[in-house]
Amino acid sequence: MAKAKKLPSGNWRVLVYIGNDRNGKRQYKSFTESTKKEAEYAAAEYVLNRRRENQAENLSFQKASDRYIESKSNLLSPATLRGYRIMQRNAYPLLLDQPIGKLAVNDLIQRQMNENAAIYSAKSLKNQFGFITAVMRYFKYNIDSKDVTLKPPEDHSIPVPTKRDVELIVKILQQTPEIECQALLALTCSLRQSEIAAITPFDVNGRVVRVHGARVPDETNKLVYKETNKSKAGTRNVIMPDYLAAKMARRCLKVKEGWLFDTTPGQVLYRFKKLLKSNKMPLYTIHSLRHCFAAIMHAQHVPDKYVMEMGGWSSDNVLKKVYQYTFEEEAAEAKKEANNYFDSLLKK
Repeated sequence: MAKAKKLPSGNWRVLVYIGNDRNGKRQYKSFTESTKKEAEYAAAEYVLNRRRENQAENLSFQKASDRYIESKSNLLSPATLRGYRIMQRNAYPLLLDQPIGKLAVNDLIQRQMNENAAIYSAKSLKNQFGFITAVMRYFKYNIDSKDVTLKPPEDHSIPVPTKRDVELIVKILQQTPEIECQALLALTCSLRQSEIAAITPFDVNGRVVRVHGARVPDETNKLVYKETNKSKAGTRNVIMPDYLAAKMARRCLKVKEGWLFDTTPGQVLYRFKKLLKSNKMPLYTIHSLRHCFAAIMHAQHVPDKYVMEMGGWSSDNVLKKVYQYTFEEEAAEAKKEANNYFDSLLKK
C-alpha cells in the first residue's frame, strides 16, 4: 500500500495506481486528508472496495441475487422475499449461471426478457426486470431501463360481480359456512385476504372489527404475521353489517385466542371458486369482492374520501384507476335514459 506524503499545505496525500489510460500512461487516484492516518485509511478502503467489485464481476447472477436477498431479509416483507425466490427459480434460466459483469455488457438480459414475454404478463416482466436491476445496482452495476425493451402495459381488469350476482353470492355462501365470514368481510367491509387472515377474537368488538397487520406467505409458503399493512391507511376500524357481526361473534365464542380463521387465503379462494363453479357462476375471486365493495359505494354516491377510509386505500389515484366500477345493469339503464333524452331533443 502506498504511503502518505505530506503536502506544502500541511495535508497528507496518498496516490493509488488504478491502471493505464488508452495511451499507456499510468493513472492514479488521489486521497487527501488532514492527517497521515486518515489519508492512508481512505486509500486502503478504496482499494478494498475495488477488489470487492472485481470479485463481484465474476459472481454468478444466482449467487449475486442470493446475497442481495440475504441483505434485505430483515427489511423487505415476507411476500416480497417469496416473490424474489419464485423469480429466481423460474424466470432466469439464461442468467443464473452467468457472471454479473458479463450481464452488464451484453444482450443476455434482453434475450431473457424476450423469452419471458411469451409466457409472462407485462406486469410480471416489469417485476422480473426490476429485480435484475436491484441486484445489479447492489453490486455497483447500473442497467439503463432504456436499453431493455419490455412488453407494453396490459389492461387486466378484475371481473366485478353484478348486483344480481352479488345477491346470489350472498345466498350461496351459506352453503360453505367455513368461508362465509371471510368472503363477507371482503364484500361488505373491503378487507384484503391477508388482513382477514390476521384477525383475532380480540379484534372483534360488537359490530366493529379492527384491521391492523397482515398474514402473508414467506419463502417456504408458510403464513407469517407482519405488523404493517399494504399501506398506512390499512390500519382502521370497520363497522360490519349486523348479519356478519352476529356470525363473527359466534365465531369468537368458539375461538378464544389466536387467529380467528384457520383457513389460509389460498384455501378460501379455492373453496369460493368451487362454490361459484357448482352454481354455474363466473369464477370471481375474493379480491373481486373487495372491488365490488368499492363499486357499490361508488354507485351509492359515497365520496371517495370515505371509500378510501373504509377500504384502507392511501391514494385516490388507486381508487379512481382501479376500483371505481359501474355495474352493468346501471350502465345500461343510464345509457337508456341518455338515449331517451337525446331522442326528445331530436324530435323537436
